[in-house]
Amino acid sequence: MSSQRQRNLSRYRNQDDDPRGSYLLADVTAPFDRPTLQYEWNGQLPPAGRSWCYTKEKAEALTAAGRIVFTSTGTPRLKRYLSEVVGEEELEPVITASSKLEFIVRTAMKAIAIAVAKEPACLRDVEWRDLERVLREVFEKLGFITRLTRSGNDGGFDLELQCTENNMQKNFLVEVKHWAGSGKKPGRAVLRSLFNIVARATSDTTGLLLSSTGFTANLVNGRTEIEQRKVRLGGEAKIVSLCQSYLQSEDGVWIPTAELADMLLAGTQ
Repeated sequence: MSSQRQRNLSRYRNQDDDPRGSYLLADVTAPFDRPTLQYEWNGQLPPAGRSWCYTKEKAEALTAAGRIVFTSTGTPRLKRYLSEVVGEEELEPVITASSKLEFIVRTAMKAIAIAVAKEPACLRDVEWRDLERVLREVFEKLGFITRLTRSGNDGGFDLELQCTENNMQKNFLVEVKHWAGSGKKPGRAVLRSLFNIVARATSDTTGLLLSSTGFTANLVNGRTEIEQRKVRLGGEAKIVSLCQSYLQSEDGVWIPTAELADMLLAGTQ
């Protein structure tokens, strides 16, 4: 065993005789500004510019399971047990490295969102996969719980959004098409694919197809009434509008004048 590893392991303690063994107390905040993860936990809010690592439900579950220690100031800390050491590496450094990488990526995506908001022509220079990540930042800042699917394995949509209004959860499946420079526009096949997924989902799920290059005429004009109700269409102007709302939110001047669901679908067809 290396001397470094010995030093790492020596940091584990069990001062309260936890039957699960020795542990370290780990930070439960992340360097992201995510409104959906900025709630009161034991009367505490995360520091400015940071968010909790967990949803409120997960935080409550960890607390109930005895995984959380509250410091003298009420700050929550996670018990990370020695038994969670994986192979020759500890989970804590791995998670820290991963968090740093994610912070770098997400900071870049925020910068792109701001650039598009200020100069919409920048949108055509954004890589297609980056635009999906940019929109994740935008949606989270505006108040949605988001999930970004893995590239090449998205199941027909790129982003899953959730919001709760009037004690009712609303879900959105967002497919992003960004074929700038090619002149291509999504047609009926793309619409039908997303529609089929939405139709199989819960009744409170709506699809949103965003395309920076617009849509073919047969897609727009050939939609059935149920397709129009279940899947909305948004073009370049909608994408730019979302980025501009993000910029206003960053500047502290964005005040929502409608429910999140209505705001999301405003300006779509």
